[in-house]
Amino acid sequence: MKLRLIFFAFYFVYRRSTVIGQIIGDSEENEGAPTAAPVVPGTPEDQLSLVDRLETMEKAFRAIVSALSNQSNDLFAPIKEILVQDPSVRSFLSSTSILLNATAIPVSGTDEYVTIESSKQATKETIQQGEHMVDNLKGVVKCSLAHLVDINSIDDLNSSLNGTSLTAFFTSNESLEINWPTPSDECLKFSTGVWIRVYQSGDEHKWPAETLLAVPQKCMKKSSETSYSIVLSPPSLSATEKEDPCDFYLARNLIQCRSYVVEVIPNYQSLRGKTLRIETVIPPKISADGSMKSLLTAVASGDLLKLNWEDNSGCKPQMTSVNLKIFQDGFIDSQRQNVSTIKIPRSCLRQHANDDNLFTMVLPANQQTCPIDWKPLDKCRKYRLEMSSQYTDTWNGPSTSLEILAKGHEVANNSLDSNDIWRCSRKHFYCLHQGCWSSDERYVCDGQKHCRNGRDEQYCDPVCKDGFKCGRQCIPNELVCNGNFDCLDGSDEDYTCSYDNMCQQFTNSSGNFSSLIIPKPANEISSDRMSDIVRKTAVLISVEPNHQIWLTFEKCVTFGNKHFVKIYDGPYSTSPLLLSRSGSLNSFSVRSSSNELYVEFPSYYDVRYGITAVYSSINATISEPFIPGCGGYIKGEGVISTPTYSANPDITDCFWFLETKNSEDTIVLSNSDFLSHQRMKSISATARTSENDHYGRRQHPSPVSTVPPPAESPSLIIYDGWSTEGLVLYDGEAKDQRRAVTYSISNKMMVHLTSPEIREQPPFSWTVSRISTPQCNHTFDGSNGIIKSPNYPLVYSHLSDCRWNIDVKPGLKIRLLFGFFETQDQADFLYVYDGPTVYSKLLFEKSGSVTTPFEITSTSNQVIIRFITDANTALPGFLVIYSTV
Repeated sequence: MKLRLIFFAFYFVYRRSTVIGQIIGDSEENEGAPTAAPVVPGTPEDQLSLVDRLETMEKAFRAIVSALSNQSNDLFAPIKEILVQDPSVRSFLSSTSILLNATAIPVSGTDEYVTIESSKQATKETIQQGEHMVDNLKGVVKCSLAHLVDINSIDDLNSSLNGTSLTAFFTSNESLEINWPTPSDECLKFSTGVWIRVYQSGDEHKWPAETLLAVPQKCMKKSSETSYSIVLSPPSLSATEKEDPCDFYLARNLIQCRSYVVEVIPNYQSLRGKTLRIETVIPPKISADGSMKSLLTAVASGDLLKLNWEDNSGCKPQMTSVNLKIFQDGFIDSQRQNVSTIKIPRSCLRQHANDDNLFTMVLPANQQTCPIDWKPLDKCRKYRLEMSSQYTDTWNGPSTSLEILAKGHEVANNSLDSNDIWRCSRKHFYCLHQGCWSSDERYVCDGQKHCRNGRDEQYCDPVCKDGFKCGRQCIPNELVCNGNFDCLDGSDEDYTCSYDNMCQQFTNSSGNFSSLIIPKPANEISSDRMSDIVRKTAVLISVEPNHQIWLTFEKCVTFGNKHFVKIYDGPYSTSPLLLSRSGSLNSFSVRSSSNELYVEFPSYYDVRYGITAVYSSINATISEPFIPGCGGYIKGEGVISTPTYSANPDITDCFWFLETKNSEDTIVLSNSDFLSHQRMKSISATARTSENDHYGRRQHPSPVSTVPPPAESPSLIIYDGWSTEGLVLYDGEAKDQRRAVTYSISNKMMVHLTSPEIREQPPFSWTVSRISTPQCNHTFDGSNGIIKSPNYPLVYSHLSDCRWNIDVKPGLKIRLLFGFFETQDQADFLYVYDGPTVYSKLLFEKSGSVTTPFEITSTSNQVIIRFITDANTALPGFLVIYSTV
């Protein structure tokens, strides 16, 4: 209907312009003809000229276009009013066709006639003026109605009708800068400027159309090739005395934190184009330190969710409510998971007395005073919360997000201790004073109460279409996993139930955890029920971003194929499963691909079962997926083994991260196979020296035989610390560095294994132990002295790390004269560092037997001597005399 009306209007434009064009053409062809036009009897004396007729037509169309631009729901009401009241429209609609020899036609409802002067009276100037007026009127109407019809000449204007091309923002000097798109070149020549109005959201009725601010074309600044802009300054006392006609001011100050509507209306020679509209919020004055940011903290425990919301936006007085979105398992995609959206009125928020920006809310709330639809969070599940304050119907403040773990019970539910179900074997139940009965027997649900308490006749439904079947009973589904044993045999409450889960979250860079000890039932326990007295426990490990987690299970004992330890590579129980293990297992490790791990494991009352685990975070430098057996984390003591390369062709690099429990301790990494080979070789050498008697005669060889050296080991590099940037302690590629024992300098060590060329070789293993002798430190500051190994000339002690710090006067150097040196080859080492620490330049490194005497001279006035031993063979050690030079 709207288009019909528009086409109706354009039909008149087209018909009148066509007739006028015909008149113009006829007047040119009949130039010199008589100019007097025939007069019809009764024609009024004030006959209309061509220019007058065009002006009348323009007035009519301006009135129609204005009505169309501001039409109400009743489409025809403004048009009808114009047709009834506007004389120019009546005159235009009742006039005759503009023909060369037209006859006068009476005006409808009057005794008047209208005609036109003959073409001979129309001068060329009048004709040209008429052409211009027709073209101008067509262009103005066309551009003003461009949003209602498909007109290709309005290039950028149609794309701006959704308001996205109009922008308005508040500047630092409290001015309002407005940007809007330019019309096409065709419409630009008809534009005389724009009207602008700014009013508070919801107050449109208080701002009538006549309050528009008229901005002429010359005052519009072209900010780009496709847009104009203008800046409205705050009210000024000098505004009334301004000299620059292009200075524009806001009518009143805009209030912070409130929403305003900005409208820009194109002006086509007093015809309005499509109104561009946008809403903007006047922001508060944000402090430079960022303290205006809203803060959210939350704790989910049991069935409660406690929220603390600190509104630092500066708009707190205008806050009307708080919007809370809860994403299950952190998924923001609402198509993947249900998203709970809760609107909390401000009246439901409790404001703190000491901090008027801090609000607290506990869900579920009092339904009488605050009826909020609330669904409790699942225990031991991670959620993402998004919260924002709402200040007006059109403006929400920026949202703040937070991820939380909904905690479960810290201790097991009393149902484990308050029921006599455990004294009977599975699929049996206990009748008071009558012993254990089978839950499948025919006397259960036979219509007669055989148990004194009548339990055998509860929840009897032989069909059981919509319930949970347990023996001959059928309980409603809502009673499954509710914390009470409703089935006679207790099968409705098992390890998979989550209502009684126990869970914890760890955010430190390293830590440890273990199974919780649940209460042991007071009643007698049947032997096959021991594995049923268990509760699932969950742990979420969240470390700093851009880190990975190494998790090691030092103890893992569960009921085989019944209770599993599951590790998920991410923060949720829906994350990819890394590993699932059950039974009695040796120590094993897993590595995350991100900074979070989710772990599920059973907790028992029997301390022989359960798990003990340690974890630590490392820089996220390993991009390959985790392969069981390839690398691990050891805190304290343990064993490093090479993986079975032949069984997994994807194994290339494996990293082991070692750490002592005490930061003062030293890590000892020993190759037991290599040590055994060294000992047997030593024994063989001793046996060969005894093959001759004291007369030099050859004797029969000893039965002790040599042991061949172990197979070629995989490439091995050992670093001090947990980075490849650390000091290389051992490089397996360098033959001069091959040894049986390696010691750390700090309390951390990283072992990097790469795949060998021969993948079928037998596995190697290294033993991780520690040295803890912080008392074995000595300081010398005299010009000379004697240093000897502990117990010299007797054998030194095992697992010792002794250090001697020699510090003489500046400008002097230190000379070390060794008078004796004998230690276990490739195992017990002496180091000399040219400086004040063990990270100074290494001057000397030696093990085994060395011919003495020999000297070492420093380049500075400080020297560190370090002597370190393992747990195997001990020898006399060394003797050194130092002096200054």
